[in-house]
Amino acid sequence: MGRKAFEELLKSHNGPDDQGNERIDWDKQRDEWLGFIAQFYDTLEQWFKPYKDNNSLDYQYKVIELTEDNIGSYQTQQMLVQFAQQNLKITPVGTLLIGTKGRIDMEGARGRIQFVLADKNSHGPGVMTSYSGALSEETKKAEKEWGWKIVLKVSNRISFAEFDEDNFFDALMEVVNA
Repeated sequence: MGRKAFEELLKSHNGPDDQGNERIDWDKQRDEWLGFIAQFYDTLEQWFKPYKDNNSLDYQYKVIELTEDNIGSYQTQQMLVQFAQQNLKITPVGTLLIGTKGRIDMEGARGRIQFVLADKNSHGPGVMTSYSGALSEETKKAEKEWGWKIVLKVSNRISFAEFDEDNFFDALMEVVNA
């Protein structure tokens, strides 16, 4: 039994299984995550542009390395923002997180705010389900559309705010306590 179970384990990780389940493409998962990070930073650059143009804000990027199960180590960027004698670090945390497709943290002198890549229609953490069988065409079409959300924590309740310019700057002001 032991050897047969071992061979089944190997077989299940070397391509589609007997039920036709597809093997997870971890390189694709990583590349998709890196694309979401780039999109997040592009949005921030647009919002920061007027302040950068008049020299009241500056930012640069620092290469960092993340390591995640199954994906391994990979490089991404941390955004470092300076304005009004304040320093912010905007740092990707990872993509293999429970309940979300990824998370980026913004840390300032007075705290940290989390941005999560969640179901675009979500207003807070919810129950995620998984299915180990083959996906039907209907299920594949109903896959989630991902969008950035701002995590709000009020006492012991967590909810999501839309990732828009006003909410972002509210979050920024919270972490610098200005």
